[in-house]
Amino acid sequence: MNTTASIIFAIFLFFGMFSFAGAALLFIQFRDQQQRYVSSWIIGSILLGIATVLIALKDVVPEFISYKLGNSLNIASYIYIYYSCVSLLGKKILFNWVAIKAFAAAIIFMAALILVGDNFGDKYQPAIVALCGLALNFYSGLLVLKLYKQKQIYLAFALATIFFLMALVWGIRCLMILFSNLGFAFQGGAVNLIFFVLLLGLGIARYMSFSGLATSIEWRKREELISQVHTMKVELANKKVEQSELQFLTSLNALAKARDNETGNHIIRTQNYVKLLALRLRASGHYTERLSDNSIDLLFKATPLHDIGKVGIPDSILLKNGPLTDEEWTIMKTHTLIGETVLDSVDMECDREADLVGMATKIAGGHHEKWDGSGYPRGLAGEAISLEARIMSLADMYDALVSERIYKNAWTSEQAIEEIISRRGSHFDPLVVDAFIAEKDTFKEISETFRD
Repeated sequence: MNTTASIIFAIFLFFGMFSFAGAALLFIQFRDQQQRYVSSWIIGSILLGIATVLIALKDVVPEFISYKLGNSLNIASYIYIYYSCVSLLGKKILFNWVAIKAFAAAIIFMAALILVGDNFGDKYQPAIVALCGLALNFYSGLLVLKLYKQKQIYLAFALATIFFLMALVWGIRCLMILFSNLGFAFQGGAVNLIFFVLLLGLGIARYMSFSGLATSIEWRKREELISQVHTMKVELANKKVEQSELQFLTSLNALAKARDNETGNHIIRTQNYVKLLALRLRASGHYTERLSDNSIDLLFKATPLHDIGKVGIPDSILLKNGPLTDEEWTIMKTHTLIGETVLDSVDMECDREADLVGMATKIAGGHHEKWDGSGYPRGLAGEAISLEARIMSLADMYDALVSERIYKNAWTSEQAIEEIISRRGSHFDPLVVDAFIAEKDTFKEISETFRD
C-alpha cells in the first residue's frame, strides 16, 4: 500500500473513531430529552463508524466485508441521518420503518455494487458510492434548509451548507471516476487524498453543526416552556387578583344596596346605559384607545359602585322622604369623596389605571363633576374629569329623571332626552351627549325593560 493510500485509510480509521465518540457524546448530552432526531443521528453515526472502520481494515478482513459491507453500512447510516433531518422539521418518524428502509437500502446498494462489478467492471463501483453520497447529502441539505427558512436558526443554515458541500464533493468525485479514471481509495493518489481530507473536514463540521443545532433547538424549547410557565403564573395571579376584586366589590355592592334608597334595577339600567354609551363613542371614533373591550367590560362591572359612598351618609338624610335642606345637601355631596376614599384604600396590587377597583374609584369620585367645572366635589372641568365618570354622569342623570321617586314623578323619556341635550357642553361632555342622542331609542327600551 502506497503512502497516500495509507494516509487515506488512517483518515477512515480516525473518522470511524470520531463517529463513535460523537454518538457517545450526543447520547450523554441528550439522554434526558429523548428526541427522535438525536436518536436517529446517533444510530447513523454508529453505523458510519462501523462502515469506515471496516473500510480502513481492508488488509485485515475480506474484500466483501471491507468494501461491499462497509459501504452498504455507510448508505444505511445516511438513511438514518436523512430521517434525523426529517424529524428536525417536526415530522414523526417510526424507527421500525427507518430500520427497514436502511436495511433495504443497504441490500439494494450491495446488490448494485455486485451487478456493476460483474457487468461493467470493478472500477465503476466507487462511482455508485459517490453517486449515493451526492444524492443523500443533497436531499438532507434540502430538509435542513427548509428548517432554516421556518425557524431562522443560523446553525441550520450552516448544516445545510455542509450537506450541499459534501454533495458537491461526492458529485465531483463521481465525475472524475467516470471520466478521469479516478480509482479506489485503496489505490491512493493525491487526488483521492484531497477528496477524503475534504470529506473528513466536512464530516467533522457536519457533526459539530448538528450538535450545536440540536442544543439550540432544545434551548429554544426550554425558553418557550419557561415563558409559557411564566405567562401561566401571571395569568393565574391576575385571575386571583380579579377574583379578589370581584369578591370585594360584590360585598361592597351588597352593602351599598342595603343602605341605598335606589332599587336593584337602577344598577342594571345604569350598567347597560354606560356600556351603550362607551360602545357608541368607540364606534364613532372617539376615545378609541381608552375604550378597549377590556376597559368597557371593567366599566360595566364598576358601575354598581358609583354611589358606594352613600354608606357613610346618615339615614336621616339618605332615607328622607322629601327635599334636602342646604345643610343636608352639603352632607349628601360628601358621598362622592367617601366612596372614592373607601375604594382608593383597597390594595389589590394592580395597575390603578386599568384595574376594576381603580375604575370604580374614578367613577365614585367624579360622576357628579360637570363639564363646565360647576360640579362637585372638586369642581373639575372638561377632560380633567375621567372619561368613565363623564359617561356615568349622563347615565345616572337619565335614570334619575325617568325614574319615579317619593319626592318626584318620573319624567318621560322625551323630556329626559330634551333636558340632557340642553346641558350639552355645560353639564355633560358634548361627545358623550352625541353618543346618547344616537342611542336615545335604546336608552328608552332599557328603561322600559328594567322598569322598577
